[in-house]
Amino acid sequence: MELIDNLKFKYKNLDVLGQIIVWMIVCFILPFLVNTFLYLFNVNSFSVISFFEVSPSISQLFYKPWSLLTYGFFHADLWHLVGNMIILYFSGRVVLDLFGKEKFLKIFLIGILSGSFTYLLSYNIFPVFKGLKPAMIGASAGAMAVFVFLAAYMPTYSFRIILFDVKIIYLAVFFIISDMIQIPSGNAGGHLAHLGGAAWGYFYNSKLAKGKDYGNWIISFLNYVQGLFKKKTKIKKVYRKKTYSKSSRQSIDQDKIDLILDKISKSGYDSLTKEEKDILFKAGQN
Repeated sequence: MELIDNLKFKYKNLDVLGQIIVWMIVCFILPFLVNTFLYLFNVNSFSVISFFEVSPSISQLFYKPWSLLTYGFFHADLWHLVGNMIILYFSGRVVLDLFGKEKFLKIFLIGILSGSFTYLLSYNIFPVFKGLKPAMIGASAGAMAVFVFLAAYMPTYSFRIILFDVKIIYLAVFFIISDMIQIPSGNAGGHLAHLGGAAWGYFYNSKLAKGKDYGNWIISFLNYVQGLFKKKTKIKKVYRKKTYSKSSRQSIDQDKIDLILDKISKSGYDSLTKEEKDILFKAGQN
């Protein structure tokens, strides 16, 4: 019991990005444990993932509508999981520091939904997919949404890749073009979902820059779901009409913000002091 209590304590002290990554790891390991247990009892026809994977079949969505979101927490193999965790962690931690928990959730979760809807519509519209009903899992659409959002907001932000610094905008363009040209090669549904998530990340950034937030409904939905289990605990819902628009930044020294952004482009986000991160966070919240 002490071990479980320690794990619960550590989990509660993680930020939302850390908690999402933990769930992704749990959802990756759990089906293997269940399959091992079922194997020992000679049960081979049951699949845990089948309850959570999303399918382009409209009839399946009627009895498992949650799959439009839950598919994003399961992965086909270890490299699939690791790749998504890397992209999500390195871009998500910056977005989380700059814009806070709510906006991160809006980008990531709606990115996953955008991916599943893009996949669903594509397989029911384009003739090339006629008769094909492959299921899909993976958080790539959500990870791409966060990555492209950051690239659109801060295109000069750089990642160190081996010995070179590469601007995030170049990586985002590379990922998008790579997904587009790989659609005919295989895993078309996955690549289409990536593009759906990327489209949401770009769209959400462009609308936030104009003071419009189209993601509030997902927080209301989370509050509702959470209220079914814990009526007294709610995710705080905040509505702001002018989120990080140019006029809203006037309360913060713009010269300081410009200097901090220049520092990020030259030395990376990790080079910032706590005070500089706080300034950027406040700029994103106002």
